[in-house]
Amino acid sequence: MTLSLEDDSRPPYVQAAEVLRREISTGRLKPGDKLPSARALQDRYGIASSTVQNALRLLKSEGLIYSVQGRGSFVRNSATTAPAEAVPGEHGREGRLETADHAPGPSAESLAEDMKAMKADIKRLENTVTRLLEIVEAQQRK
Repeated sequence: MTLSLEDDSRPPYVQAAEVLRREISTGRLKPGDKLPSARALQDRYGIASSTVQNALRLLKSEGLIYSVQGRGSFVRNSATTAPAEAVPGEHGREGRLETADHAPGPSAESLAEDMKAMKADIKRLENTVTRLLEIVEAQQRK
C-alpha cells in the first residue's frame, strides 16, 4: 500500500505516521508488538528511508513507540496498560530493566544512527545527481 501523496497535502512522513498511529489505535499493532523494519515500511508505503525515520521519530515523540538499538521499534504500553512490560534486553543507567512505559527518550547512539542513515541517503542522492548531470552533459555534447 503506497501512500496517496497526490491526494494529501501533508508531508509523507506525517502520512506514514498516521497509518501506523491508526494501526496502533485500532489494536492491529498491540503494546509490545514489534513494528515492521524500516526497509519493510519503506517498501510498503513507497517512501524513502529518511521519510520512514522521520515518521518513527514523530511516533516516538508522541510516546506511541520506542526503539531498542539493534532490535527495532516497538509499540509502547498505553498509560492504562498494567503492569508495564520490560523493554527487551535493555537496562537503564542504574542497571535496572527499563519498562516500555518509562523507556528513556532517544539515546545518543540512536540519534547517531539516524544521522548516519541520513548522511548515507544524502550521499546516494548526491551520487544520483552527479550521474544525471553527467548524462545531461553527454547529451549536450552530441
